[in-house]
Formats: sequence, structure tokens, C-alpha cells
Amino acid sequence: MEHSSIQSSTFFFSTPLSHERINWYTECIASGAGIEPGQKRAFTVFITGDALFSFVDAQSREAWNALSEVPSVQIVADGDELRLHGLGDSVGAASPGITITERGAGTLFWGQLVSHLSSEWKGTKKAAFLLCHPPYMSRIPVHMLRFLSGAHAAGLSPELYAYLDGLHNIHNGQRPSEFENIGRAIATLARKSGESGKDPWFAACSRCATARGYFQMNPGTGYCEPASSIDEMTIRPLKEILSRFSGYYPILSHTSGEIVKHAETSDQDTRPRLIIFITNPPYGTEWTFGGLSLALATAMEGIPTTVIFIEHGVYSLYGTHEVPPNDKVFNVQEMVAATLDIPSLCYLVHAPSLERRGIGVEEHLTGIREVQNDDLAQILWGQDNSATRILFF
Repeated sequence: MEHSSIQSSTFFFSTPLSHERINWYTECIASGAGIEPGQKRAFTVFITGDALFSFVDAQSREAWNALSEVPSVQIVADGDELRLHGLGDSVGAASPGITITERGAGTLFWGQLVSHLSSEWKGTKKAAFLLCHPPYMSRIPVHMLRFLSGAHAAGLSPELYAYLDGLHNIHNGQRPSEFENIGRAIATLARKSGESGKDPWFAACSRCATARGYFQMNPGTGYCEPASSIDEMTIRPLKEILSRFSGYYPILSHTSGEIVKHAETSDQDTRPRLIIFITNPPYGTEWTFGGLSLALATAMEGIPTTVIFIEHGVYSLYGTHEVPPNDKVFNVQEMVAATLDIPSLCYLVHAPSLERRGIGVEEHLTGIREVQNDDLAQILWGQDNSATRILFF
């Protein structure tokens, strides 16, 4: 006799959403809702920040409205941020199927998100945020603080992982004239959490910290030491940070997802698998290298990891990349080709993204399987896993 199960999917969007992403994402959700009709699925989408503009964009509004009419889907918009952006009335009138949180001094949406994730990750005692954006130039660190503060208020231990430009949040002596002091807020949250008997774990990637000058060699000792960083953030190897991904608890990022299966036979001791969407071109920013580095590190830890090149990320597999002798960037194609045989790592490429751009995969990388939207739905929701984490780079 088969045991019944409920599979809950939660997605969080806070950065601008392209029409391309909304199209493939909503199609995947619609397809995922129909996989294995006997299994119950629930989809909840939390949206804040610049992602809210997609509700009023004529090219994406209809897709959101159609998705909101699917019985198993709930879309929750941050009411305070909607009003901040001047979108409250227009979204409320044009999208009746979308739930808009009430006024809550900027906290109600985050409390609801924490409560929802706590109910999905049953028994969790912590919640984490992978922070990849710098302070002040980006509002993502504010979102991070609201989420982790909400987790602390709910009795959970907050965890913060600073990665890529998220390292700039650990700089000591921040004194913004117009914005919330992110460094001071991180230190205060860590201190309050510790004083309340929780076990906060705030860490920054040592590679990223060294590149940005926060981890320097001490000539006297011969060891690297923190430099100009707040004491509450410990600089650690990426391997140590990603070892935390083996735990059964939610890890949010600026754009992320969680799939949790609740069944009589579910095993919370099983490591959550990881799916990483590479969405940016290969060399203009650190996003692609950062996403691949994180994927390789988790796979080497034995965590089942799938990398999906999608949207502009498909350019990583197009043409033949030749790095000039005086340029110290990693050749992304060589990085991928050298790791195709890692047992815990799987590479895929989104065929509609290739077709949209009129390009194909370079010949020596043709072993990477092309997938359609219904294939993505099967990869996301058709697997027998207790939990899945989803990150966008």
C-alpha cells in the first residue's frame, strides 16, 4: 500500500523578473501541478522588491493572473513594498487572485514567510539566508535582515552566509547617512540571538573575502586574518559554509525556492538536493563562476546537485571560449567539461532559451542534455526527494 504525501513548493523573488523567466516559470508550475495526479502539491510564491513590477507589466501580468487561478497556487505580495513602489492600488485592482499583505511596518510579509517556511520544514530550529548582494547599492541586505529578524522573533536560530559581493556587508565602520546601517544591524542580530540562547551562525566565504580585501596575510604569523570586518562574521572556507546545506532547514536567497515532501515515510535525515539555475552570461559578472563554484563544492560534499543553464546563462555553452593569456578569469567551458564526470553533479541546458537566442551548444559540450519546460517540471517535482533547494545565479 502506498503512503499518501504532500509536496509543498515555496518560491521567493525579490529582484527584477524578465518576461522570459515569468513565462518558463509559470509554464513549469502549471505543468508541475499536473504531475502524478494522485499526489497533492501546493505552490506558494512570495514576491517583494523590484519583482513586484512584473504584476503591472502588460507583458507579464496575464501570466501571473493565470497562475493565481490554479487551485494549488497561492501568490503573496509584500503590501508594504507595493505601497513603497506606488503599486498597491493598481495591483489590487488588476490582480484579484494575488494575496497582498496588510500594512505591517515592513515586517508582516516577512513574518508570514517565516511562518510558512517553518510549517513546511517541520521541526526546523533554524533559518538561513545566502547573501550575494552588497549593502546600500542593493536592497537585498535589507530583505535579508527582515527575514532573519523574523526568524529570530519566531524562535529560530538565524544563519547568514555571505558570498560574492555579499562580503561587503561585513565591512567594519559602516556609516551610511540615508540608509539602515547593515553592518551594525548584522552585529546586533547576532548578539541578540546569542543572548536569547539561540545558536547564530554567521559566516563569510574566505575566497570572496580575500578577493575583496577582508582576509589578508599577516607577515608576522604567516596566516590570513580578518581585516576591516565586523567580529560577528567569521571568515570560513566555502566548503564549511556549504556543509550547512546538508541540514534540514530553509535557506533563502534573493531568488530561491524550496520543495519539501511530507509523507509518512519521509526521511528528514536525507540531505536536501540542490538545483542551481545559471541565468547570467559567463564573464560580465561573477554570477556564473560563483554559481558553478558553489555547485561544485556542494557536489563534492556528496549533495546531489543539478546545474541548469537557462536564460542568458546558455551563452556559457555557446561558441569556443578562449581566455587571453593576460586575463585571469576561469574558462567556464573548460570548468564545465572537466567536471562532467562528477557523480553527484548533473549539467542541463534549457532548450527554449537556446531557441529564443538562435544558438546551440558547443560541440565538445553536446553531452549536456537539453530540457524543455515539462522536463524541468519533472526534474523539480517528479523526483522522490524529501527536500530540494533551488538557487538562481
